[in-house]
Amino acid sequence: MTGPRRSRRDEYAEQTRRDVVDAARTLFAQRGYFATTVSDIAAAARVSAGTVYQQCGGKQGLLRTLMDLWTTAPLVQQTLDAVHAADSLDEALRVLADSYLEFWRQFDDIVQLVAATAAHDAEATQSLTQAVIRHRTALHEIAQRIRELGAFAGSFSDDDFADITLYHYGPQNGYHFTVSVLGWTEERARVFLSAQFAHSLFELGSPQA
Repeated sequence: MTGPRRSRRDEYAEQTRRDVVDAARTLFAQRGYFATTVSDIAAAARVSAGTVYQQCGGKQGLLRTLMDLWTTAPLVQQTLDAVHAADSLDEALRVLADSYLEFWRQFDDIVQLVAATAAHDAEATQSLTQAVIRHRTALHEIAQRIRELGAFAGSFSDDDFADITLYHYGPQNGYHFTVSVLGWTEERARVFLSAQFAHSLFELGSPQA
């Protein structure tokens, strides 16, 4: 069964919202959050400033929307499903390496925007805190499967796994640092990061550690 047919007005409103979000994302990346005005976003999206407030809640609403794009992307559930379906630890670790690379490709601009803005804005700080909670919650779920596949020590906790993962693949580390900052190729970064992550995992998670 299909749902009720959307009206042209609803479709127009949704397209307008997407245009505003896309304009904000581009301008925030180019100029920064604080240097970008609602009028700038409205002009880039070819709408009125009032529409930016009504459709997206102004700049703060747009920042929350962008964060939700990052933290609730379909790639999150796809990664969880792939890890649960993995038949070996090596396969699960490959899934994580590839998924974090794809997250970097799709959302690094948003991640860096939220992190930079949070240092000076309480609303952004709340958004970043929520993002970290969502991230660690997903990692806790992954940790359970990783422990099953790797026969790690009983003392190796969900938080231990999350900490190690964020150390290697976190927003300011991982592909952002190796590719965006150091200028490595994506493949070189993927091979290096996955090897270092696996080494740390075995060092800290093995029963004799």
